[in-house]
Amino acid sequence: MSATVFDRPFTGPQFDMPDHGIHIVRGREPILRMQQALADLSVRCDQTGAMDDLAYFLSKPGALKKIPCLILISIGSEPSTKSGENLSADELVAALLLYEHKAAGHGIRIFATDDTTGRRTLVAPPPLRSAVAMIASRKLLDVGARSILISFRHEAPTIDPSFAGVLQDATSLSQWATREREIVGYLPLEGTFDATLAKMGQRTRNHLRYYRRRAETQLGCSFFPAVEMGRTEFLALNRECAYTVSDEVAGWRYDSLKDLEIPLVMGSRDRDGRWLSLIAGRRHHARMEVHWQMNRSDLPEHSLSTVMRAYLIEHEISQGTTRLYFEGGTTHSMNHSFVPERSTDLIVMRRSPFAAVIPTLAKRFLPPENMLLQVLSDENLKWHHTGR
Repeated sequence: MSATVFDRPFTGPQFDMPDHGIHIVRGREPILRMQQALADLSVRCDQTGAMDDLAYFLSKPGALKKIPCLILISIGSEPSTKSGENLSADELVAALLLYEHKAAGHGIRIFATDDTTGRRTLVAPPPLRSAVAMIASRKLLDVGARSILISFRHEAPTIDPSFAGVLQDATSLSQWATREREIVGYLPLEGTFDATLAKMGQRTRNHLRYYRRRAETQLGCSFFPAVEMGRTEFLALNRECAYTVSDEVAGWRYDSLKDLEIPLVMGSRDRDGRWLSLIAGRRHHARMEVHWQMNRSDLPEHSLSTVMRAYLIEHEISQGTTRLYFEGGTTHSMNHSFVPERSTDLIVMRRSPFAAVIPTLAKRFLPPENMLLQVLSDENLKWHHTGR
């Protein structure tokens, strides 16, 4: 990487990139071909792991219903003759991964993040992230975007409104708004199981120890750090679990494990060999992310979820893990001991008759948990108008 890009003084709103330095890569396979370059960029931007395991995240059931779009900013004093997917890691300055919604099989120019935490959406040097979000929005507006939602991490308390200056010369009128959210972050893991539990509330500590001990005594429960199970058995277990998911989603959970660089499936069994719980996710750079958990529904008095989490915490400490994340959060009382994190939502809307009805369409067609719907429904948003 040319040192001049990162050594050049950052001048706030004046930061910009000419159009030849902005590229859009559409589609799963072209994006996957950039996996290594994106991973290297993440390391340089102090966001190690943000772009790892893309095959897994791009194959999620919700993602398959949309078109993944990667917006790249590259260096170069001359217009690049390369397509975005052919850029090397040394040529990249920033990357933004969004998804275009589809209707009747076609993109409808509504772009949104698929990661509400903002950890895996925008990769750039910390002082440039807000500017990159605006520059990428400008590029998408110029190619016809109607609505853009970017959730990302940045270090400033808010987005400086002057960054929106890059939108002034867009090919269409637009409006934008932003909000800051505090989210459940991660459970910090100390050097030992006892030291980690010592930072939790007494009731949570007692439950983690009590239910694990009870399951081991009454059920003969034991922990397995690496579960091997056939697909048919996995689908059958899912149907016997609390909060069961459809066979389609369960099948994806099983099949997608091959897309993870370090797939993790741990479990617990009783003395008769019956599976009680499974928990799965990925581990990277001393961090563990839990993607899903399955617990039998016929033993509610044993709090199998709590038992499995006690095993998980102890095992991850033994592996040198220092942060434990739960994708989508957790309702377990241990969440009171999580370190909070902050995510920024930037919403940019084209000012047009069609764009004006997007909030109404979102309420009609998107599920309540959809982040785009939540942002558009936020009555506290302060909209700023830009454009010629």
